[in-house]
Amino acid sequence: MRILSLAILAALVASPALSQDAKAPAGDIKNGEKHFISDGCYQCHGVGANGAALTGPRLARTEYPYEAFINQLRHPGSDMPPYEASIVPDQVVADIYAYVKSRPDYKPAKDIPLLMGMGAR
Repeated sequence: MRILSLAILAALVASPALSQDAKAPAGDIKNGEKHFISDGCYQCHGVGANGAALTGPRLARTEYPYEAFINQLRHPGSDMPPYEASIVPDQVVADIYAYVKSRPDYKPAKDIPLLMGMGAR
């Protein structure tokens, strides 16, 4: 049993999925921001990529490896439409990925003075 556990652990450590982020192509953050807006990503994921409960998850500071990110874009497992390479080329995906990775995380409501007067906690 211990040998099996060690074998599974070794397979996980050597797994390409754990090192895929290192293989992400270099992306241009400014171009990614432009495409995030012009390609309509913001409509579901919000202008700052912080997501919305009813339309799309937060992408800001994503921890998805690049390969998972592009796979979700090309073959979504949800209501999201697929974006084929002919619509959003791989380099544009790399740019969008660089943009969402660069976005700051959202602030809790308690850290936004305007909302504090509205009873936010």
